[in-house]
Amino acid sequence: MVDYRQGTPRKQLFLYRQCIDDMVAEENIVRFIDAYIDSLNMYALEFQMNSNNTGAPAYQPQLKLKIYVYGYLNGVRSSRRLMRECTRNIELMWLTEGLAPDFKTIADFRRDNPKALKAVFKQFLTLCHKLELISFQTVAIDGSKLRGQNSGNEIYRREQIERIEQEIQKKTEEYIKELDELDERERKSGVSVNEAKVEELTKRLQKQVNRKEKVGIIKQLFEDNPELKIYFATDEESRLQNDKGKIRVGYNVQTAVDEKHKLIVVAEVTNEQNDKKQLTPMIKQIEQQKEELSIEEKTVAIADAGYFTEQEIMKNKDNEDCRPIVSPGAEGEKASVSKSGKGKRVPSAEYESDKFLYYEQRDLYTCPQNQELTRITNTPAIDAHGRGTYKYRCKAESCAKCGARGLCTNSESGRMLRVSANQAEMLTYLESLEEEENKKLIRRRKEIVEHPFGTMKRSLGYTYFLVKGLVNVTAEFSLMCFAYNLKRAVNILGMRRLMEVIE
Repeated sequence: MVDYRQGTPRKQLFLYRQCIDDMVAEENIVRFIDAYIDSLNMYALEFQMNSNNTGAPAYQPQLKLKIYVYGYLNGVRSSRRLMRECTRNIELMWLTEGLAPDFKTIADFRRDNPKALKAVFKQFLTLCHKLELISFQTVAIDGSKLRGQNSGNEIYRREQIERIEQEIQKKTEEYIKELDELDERERKSGVSVNEAKVEELTKRLQKQVNRKEKVGIIKQLFEDNPELKIYFATDEESRLQNDKGKIRVGYNVQTAVDEKHKLIVVAEVTNEQNDKKQLTPMIKQIEQQKEELSIEEKTVAIADAGYFTEQEIMKNKDNEDCRPIVSPGAEGEKASVSKSGKGKRVPSAEYESDKFLYYEQRDLYTCPQNQELTRITNTPAIDAHGRGTYKYRCKAESCAKCGARGLCTNSESGRMLRVSANQAEMLTYLESLEEEENKKLIRRRKEIVEHPFGTMKRSLGYTYFLVKGLVNVTAEFSLMCFAYNLKRAVNILGMRRLMEVIE
């Protein structure tokens, strides 16, 4: 006879067998969450301290923040799931002292405190600075795409709105016709029709009526706003984002990661579809964070090719407090090079723009065949990238007589160069990127920024947002980054050291 372990009978009564505090280990992170949040000044962070409208005593904002921090730290973000966990999760029961707010109370707290939740992320950086976990000597900037709450079925384009209205009208008429046929059949036969069928058709009809009303409002929006081309019905501020070849509705999240311990020092969200305009805002955020922490050391900010545009480089290249090292992209790698090949503007690579020589004193270019290209514009024209460019053109008759014309251009007017008005400064910046120190920084960028996004997406499951609107999405992303930083700090220093600082 095998002797198995026996549990306590479920109906057995016992008194004070074990207190809940004994069930939570001394090194459990919930003890730090509890102590840290209790140490925060909720008024200074601007949390809403309103009482419960029902007349019952309200839950403390500290309690609701503890629930969210624990949830985000463990990949549990839904207010309904958090409500359930409060009644069955020993760690949460310890953290809330047995209180279990309903899901609406939990959800409202996140919705009503976007500014305060962002402040919590920043407040934790103060502790990290005190513990010398961040240095701001080298910071890497990177972006990623997270899905929003707007489904693809709730995207409306101006050119499609008429067709959608026609489809709704067609389905509405079909359902009405089918209901009329059922009524007629019942009248002639005297036998009651299938009530379930009638109920189903009625629901479908009502759905189309509601949809028609919704599409009518959206159509009016298009008429009132001629510049509006596409409308996102569920989350108006989300946008189509290209994420590794897949087009999804969502947001572009931006982080600045300190190299010392891979902690996130800046967390922002934009609905821009790429990173081309994000370098300046991120550098300003880094400078602001340094000022708040009273850090005077100079910073090197590294970014990938997605941030490289002439406008952004020109704005920031002389910034000594936060010096940008941006990997050159297609626009900057060779500032005046055209794409060559069959069917291209420059048929042969031997006649690309970088093969032309510039003579500063005469302000002209010569091609590989020694034909001269003179400037034909006095003021710079703004191109598609926002750059100011001058145009240099070879005389049409000179081009026509050139034996290499077929290799150089397909234009009947002769070969033309578009040259940036800032070309000399941009070339100087590009040359600086070739210095060995800067090349090493560019190579290090990936190992700095990939760590946080890898942890947040793979380990914590942060691939989408639960809230709508740019303000609320930014608050949720701040909560995500705070959870990551907290997890990282515990892994680096351990619970004992962190508790000592709080106590």
